[in-house]
Amino acid sequence: MTAPEAIPPRRSRLTLMAGLAVVELLTVIVTYQVMASIECRNTEVEFACRALRSMTARALAVITVLALYFWLRPRTYQALRDTAGATSGASVWLTVHALGVLLIFLPIPLFGTEEISQRFLPTLLIMSSGGALAALGGLLWITPARHWWHWLRSDGYFLPAAILGAVLVPDLADLIRPLWDVSNLSSLTFFLVFLVLLALGFDVAVDPPTYIIGYDDFFVQIASQCSGVEGIALITIFMGLYALLMKDDLRMRRYWLGLYPLAVLCSWLFNILRIAILIIIGAEVSPEHALNGFHSYAGWLMFTAVALTVVAAAHRWSWLHRSPRPKGARPRLAEESLAALIVPFIVMMLTSVIASAFWPTPSDAYPFRAVAMVCVLLYFRPVLMRLLRRPEAIAVLAGLVVGALWLVTAPVSPSDMTQPSAMWIAFRLLGTIALVPVIEELFFRGYLQNRLLRGGLIWTVLALLLPNLFFGLLHERYVAGMLAGLVFGVLALRSRGLTNAIAAHGAANALIAIYAMITANWALI
Repeated sequence: MTAPEAIPPRRSRLTLMAGLAVVELLTVIVTYQVMASIECRNTEVEFACRALRSMTARALAVITVLALYFWLRPRTYQALRDTAGATSGASVWLTVHALGVLLIFLPIPLFGTEEISQRFLPTLLIMSSGGALAALGGLLWITPARHWWHWLRSDGYFLPAAILGAVLVPDLADLIRPLWDVSNLSSLTFFLVFLVLLALGFDVAVDPPTYIIGYDDFFVQIASQCSGVEGIALITIFMGLYALLMKDDLRMRRYWLGLYPLAVLCSWLFNILRIAILIIIGAEVSPEHALNGFHSYAGWLMFTAVALTVVAAAHRWSWLHRSPRPKGARPRLAEESLAALIVPFIVMMLTSVIASAFWPTPSDAYPFRAVAMVCVLLYFRPVLMRLLRRPEAIAVLAGLVVGALWLVTAPVSPSDMTQPSAMWIAFRLLGTIALVPVIEELFFRGYLQNRLLRGGLIWTVLALLLPNLFFGLLHERYVAGMLAGLVFGVLALRSRGLTNAIAAHGAANALIAIYAMITANWALI
């Protein structure tokens, strides 16, 4: 038997729930964009559907604001960690959180991926209830309500105001949209989009009075909805938060009169590029994908990236600060054990969101996703070398059994995929056999399961069950995915490490991949 591996020590409940929140949000996006794309125009209440879809953008803004806030105020974050460590909430709230998350995903097995748009009202009720329970359970599991209240008061209620601003970003965009119309920027945006498409060699057709532009059979109207004010609102919120947190050191006149106009200009130019890409996707690939995939998430991803880049540049730009920027050595993220367990999984999920936004058939983007996964694992190589050892033969055997049972119980249905290219097959095999098992085991067994092991039978059972409820959600066959995860969890628990779980997961996937190659049923992987 191999020696037990050194899994990083358990962190606070705050750290655990923060990582869970990010992963759960990405999983929700992937599930309802890839597995069951909800078409708002086909629902009973289109307004409520679009409001629900906006919650994704609001949640992304809130998470970004929290990350920015704690980055710039580490003492406040440490105070919350100390509070959560000293006065943890009742364990029942973790169950409430898990039930809330399961409710969010319940419409998928309840109504089916094809019928979910026609059953939107009950879907909305179930998902809203689940979101409320998940948020309440997560917060109260970290620490009781009275301690949250005391911590918020200690910082002068500044953080709640910042979170409220993040939640209201779409509404702020609606408020400033009239300014866009007054300034005639719609005309300039229309003209610049036309120039971009023309420079790319497309035969563009336009109707200037109505701001309609496109080519072939796909046309869009560049009105206030396409103004890019969401990006300007995001930049305003993030730069305003940074200015308040750094007010004692920041040269405000240079910041607002120098950097802010440049940031707005950059966001506006990105929006022009976004509209041009939207038209190209609609004309060359799929109108439905352009409007329901790319248009839904790509804009918010791009605008958030631009806003964070601006804030990061402001933090490093000495011209904007009264005191010199520190240049001392910083701890490398690549050597952080906790980051090595979480970040690869976030990258895997985030690339899935990007694939659903930019590719009409997300599976076609797998080479891009595989390259991203390879890069993030290589980045955390120092930690992985400390974690992994030689696996036991019983782990490989258990994985082969799991793979065989997966194939035996698979529903008999012909694959509707066309014969993929050799490059796609190579990347898919690499990801299925080598990359995904490592990344998923790092997160589900190394992070979630290990953080829930607190001694005693009840915590051991919870540590095996709760992560695998989420693990099952990543697979179309929920029960089979959950049972496979339980096997991997037992192997990790038995050896007090991750190598056996990774080896079993890899062996199971390898057997399935070999069968998929022999039968040309690529849908299996």
